[in-house]
Amino acid sequence: MINFRKNFLICIGAVAAVVFVIVFHMLSLQTNAAVLTLTDKIRQETEYTTLSVNTERGNIYDRSGYLLAGNTIAYTVLLDLNLSNGNGEFIAEYLAPILGIDEETIRKFAEIPYVEKRAVSVPIKNFASRQQIDQIDQRKAFLAERKTTSLRTKSEIQKNLNAVSYIPNVYRYYPNGSLASNIIGFFPFLNPSAGAAYGIESYFDDILSAETIHKKFALDPNIPEVLPYLPANASIHLTIDRKIQSIAEAQIEAAVTHQRAKSGTIIIMDPETGEIQAMATFPRINLNNYSESSTVFTRDNRFNPAVMQPYEVGSVFKVFTLSIGLDSGAIKPNDVYNDIGTFDVDGQTIYNWNRIASGPQSITGCMAHSLNTCMSWIATEVGKTRFYEYLRAFHLDRPTGIELANEEYYPYVEPGDIGWTNLSLPNHSFGQGLMTTPIQMVKAIGAIANDGVMMQPHIVKAIEYEDHTEVFDPKAVGQPISAETARLVTEILTNSLEGEAEKAMVPGMHIAGKTGTGEIAIEGLGYVTDKTNASFVGWGPSEDPKFVAYTWLQEPTGNIWGSEVAAPLFADLMNEVMPYLRIPYDRQYANDFAFYAWTQPY
Repeated sequence: MINFRKNFLICIGAVAAVVFVIVFHMLSLQTNAAVLTLTDKIRQETEYTTLSVNTERGNIYDRSGYLLAGNTIAYTVLLDLNLSNGNGEFIAEYLAPILGIDEETIRKFAEIPYVEKRAVSVPIKNFASRQQIDQIDQRKAFLAERKTTSLRTKSEIQKNLNAVSYIPNVYRYYPNGSLASNIIGFFPFLNPSAGAAYGIESYFDDILSAETIHKKFALDPNIPEVLPYLPANASIHLTIDRKIQSIAEAQIEAAVTHQRAKSGTIIIMDPETGEIQAMATFPRINLNNYSESSTVFTRDNRFNPAVMQPYEVGSVFKVFTLSIGLDSGAIKPNDVYNDIGTFDVDGQTIYNWNRIASGPQSITGCMAHSLNTCMSWIATEVGKTRFYEYLRAFHLDRPTGIELANEEYYPYVEPGDIGWTNLSLPNHSFGQGLMTTPIQMVKAIGAIANDGVMMQPHIVKAIEYEDHTEVFDPKAVGQPISAETARLVTEILTNSLEGEAEKAMVPGMHIAGKTGTGEIAIEGLGYVTDKTNASFVGWGPSEDPKFVAYTWLQEPTGNIWGSEVAAPLFADLMNEVMPYLRIPYDRQYANDFAFYAWTQPY
């Protein structure tokens, strides 16, 4: 009896000790910080899912506040596995036509095994539209209404879309598709980590860029969720006018298509301010389908050739040789050059584009006939040292610094560089053997149109931050020639245009301009005659220029000459955009032009 009592007490004591240890361990677990953290983590993982939410990327507008790039709400569609298992075929049948996903894919998602105490929600589509979400809600409401009818079987009543939920997100949107796409660039909203590409989007990515917020969303559909506060980033207002831009885009697309060219470019700039009013290229892409860029654009056909594609411009470059010759005093406006059709340098012969000798020519005649020999003579009279000093003064040795990503330039060779010979100077005088971009040409020629003062070309008018606005004021960056020379060059090229490219003339306005037909060098063949870059630059009104416009068609096959391709494009362009530039016509000139046209034979 004593042993029994003793053994019983020992047993009771052992049980009490075990209970005490268990209770102590439980209390320790409940108060231990590490254990509490782990418990909370497990709870959150079973009750919530973490998704990345983007803040709003800054908007991009034209000069009048018209939205060119903005943001919109898209949705991530989720399936709750706890509710979708066994209901996959029904869910797939309803969702497939709405989301544009095949039924088998949705069914596989819906039938992923549900494991208790693990995250139970899986995303089946990113970037669903508001319209798609509305359709899902309508189907849900329809099924819920039918559930109350007495005509349905028990299995039909159990079929619903309660497993489907959605979470909003912000993504980049381009409301005008391809309008100004070469200027804007794009932000790859389907793959944000890749970063912005090209244009304004890339150049100003640091101030436009969205912040990614990682937020936990409840998996319980009964818990309401709202997006956190998403601060907007800085917005950018461009100098372009969307109407002028759209006209320029239509014109260049029609010209490229009609002439079967590889690409085309138009730039319109205000020479007094440097503001770019239009910069149109073709081909273009719809920025909402930005993945097309990988197939549409190549090294020979860039995303924005206006700033990214240097080329040999040909005779358009003669504008600079004329300006340098007059400003340096090497030639006078009334000089006469006797053209024999050739110009010899170190035993090598330079010919005119048409291999014709034009005889005695005034400086205006040299430009009207676009004589390579005359330009070679002018450059030789200027001398190699001064000639390249002027090219540097025109900033043709550097990129322009316009606010667009991926600007390129091609450094030319000059005396002292490897590859420069005595033949380089005359070749450069008529735009052969050196390359420039359209934006470099517009910037430099803008100085001639602006009394010799060269303005910084810019395509951003203002940046609007949350607490202030930064305005981009016009900025003079040099004066390569005098005001007197600039006016004289404009006068000469106004007079010569009638003899060289009458198709570029704009009724009711005096225009100064120059054509260019740049031959293209092929490796192993040299310069070929059937491939050209056809260009034209014009500015006006000649009395007080308010615009510089540049047109370029790369390798046109319908007609290879700048006077026949790029010059008429310029005239068609300016006739259409002139009302939007608010430039008055010269009424007397318009009457003279009308009388001239009326008296000509058919």
